[in-house]
Amino acid sequence: MEFKEGIYEDMPFEEYNEIPAYRASDIKQVEQCVYTWKNQKGFSDSPALLEGRVQHTVFLELHKFDDEFVIQPNIDRRTKAGKEAYEDFIGGIAHRTPITQDLYETCMERRKIVQHLIPNGENDRTELTVCYMFHGQPFKSRFDWYDGQHVWDLKTCRDASPRGFRQAINNFKYHMQAALYVDACKAVGLPVDGFSFLAQEKAHPYPYVVYTMSSEALEYGRAKNEQALHLLLESQKNDSYKPYNLEGVQIVELHDLY
Repeated sequence: MEFKEGIYEDMPFEEYNEIPAYRASDIKQVEQCVYTWKNQKGFSDSPALLEGRVQHTVFLELHKFDDEFVIQPNIDRRTKAGKEAYEDFIGGIAHRTPITQDLYETCMERRKIVQHLIPNGENDRTELTVCYMFHGQPFKSRFDWYDGQHVWDLKTCRDASPRGFRQAINNFKYHMQAALYVDACKAVGLPVDGFSFLAQEKAHPYPYVVYTMSSEALEYGRAKNEQALHLLLESQKNDSYKPYNLEGVQIVELHDLY
């Protein structure tokens, strides 16, 4: 699949993955460690990523759930009969991903808590794909939802409190993602007045908070994106991907311990 600048609605995730362009996860990984980015393995559907996929579908595109997932029956696969029954089940679900009843019910419970925030207006567009140029390089972004003026991102987390989520922003570099998505809108001509996270805790009773990134936070994220892209291009040019961009033995000073 070729890269072509533009705005794409209802693009399947598999098709999005095939677009030859950088994404926010690339630039965040480079900022953390370009060596890890270079040597990372391909996409794998870990339990955490699977839960995220289910949660996003339940929250934003519930009408597509049955096309993408199927709830697996309670089968004891330790027995011969159970193994055969499970193989028959897998053989009949085509491209859909099997999930447990517990995961489905948990995601639905979370959804009920924030029902009033779930996009349902005529200007709301979910899972919107944008392909654009960022400092001369091809990039792609997939917004959770865009309401015609504002970009929103759903995050499930351990701690949605101000202290906890601000730590998550730093740890997972969400400020870089936010800035890149705002710049993506500007690059393709979409009106944009800001970026917000809907942060909801994974554990019952699923408290949630909405966090909007300030203009200063977005500017800081933009600067980090530019630095990371520069490092990436220089590493590719020199075919040198240093772990944490360091050389030689590192000295631990006393003040580093406090």
